[in-house]
Amino acid sequence: MNDQAERLRRLVNSSKVQDKKGVVVGILSGKGGVGKSVFSINFSISLSQMGKKVLIIDLDVGMGNIDHLLGKPAKYNIADSIHDKLRLDDVIFTGPGNISCISGGNGMDNLFRLEEQNLSVFLEQIERIRKKYDYVLFDFGAGVSEDMIHFLLAAHQIILVTTPEPPAMADAYSALKLLLPNNQNLQVSCVVNMVENLQEGRETWERLSGASARFMGKGIKWLTALHRDRAVLRSVKEQVPCVLQYPRSKYSVEMKLLASSFIIGEQTGEAAFSGKTYSFSTRVKSYFRMFGGKKL
Repeated sequence: MNDQAERLRRLVNSSKVQDKKGVVVGILSGKGGVGKSVFSINFSISLSQMGKKVLIIDLDVGMGNIDHLLGKPAKYNIADSIHDKLRLDDVIFTGPGNISCISGGNGMDNLFRLEEQNLSVFLEQIERIRKKYDYVLFDFGAGVSEDMIHFLLAAHQIILVTTPEPPAMADAYSALKLLLPNNQNLQVSCVVNMVENLQEGRETWERLSGASARFMGKGIKWLTALHRDRAVLRSVKEQVPCVLQYPRSKYSVEMKLLASSFIIGEQTGEAAFSGKTYSFSTRVKSYFRMFGGKKL
């Protein structure tokens, strides 16, 4: 009995040592214009302000704009890494708030329709980079594209950003219809952006999660609601993240509270991504083979 207990302890300890890589969080929206990329930037900086090492990777295919929102155009981007055989480490730049960033650049259409060999090289670099960070955030484009679905399905968690407007909710639900049937274990959390009050945010999430549970057998986790705040619009025009430019604004305060609760949730095992021990790259390859040539 003691031998069995000792073997169990060794197994648990070995799994902890193995899982020293950053948590992969995919940030997605059903449609454009809901503040997804702005959310990604401010959330990343808020996590960094809590002492976490964060890398944000812009995977908004064809519309990458993270570096411009940061007011710091990147010298290199992912396209340079793949086409010019640069290491991903060489295209990382330091953004405001001490976050690390990889730009998506423009004209990235079809970039991730990679052959499996090239995909393997890309993923090997991602896995190596993950060792340096607590969180790796992928800022995906609006909707679920066939080029990106294997990355989305393999993430440790998806944060789905929407607003209370019916078109945004409908598109968010459409994204869920493409994701959850293909991975019932995928953990999806909801951020309702640009709300007038907390009740509006909760009601939006309840409708979306209720429909998901009824028709797909699984609801989505509540994360937070973020109020509509003119400080966000000003910060975008000024190309300085809101949590840095207007730290006392309502949006910034809510973002900092979210980052704090997000970290606490992971540390206590209550977060949606608490089961993060599987290999991200292995899952991407698996879904890549599954969806090879398959239309969504």
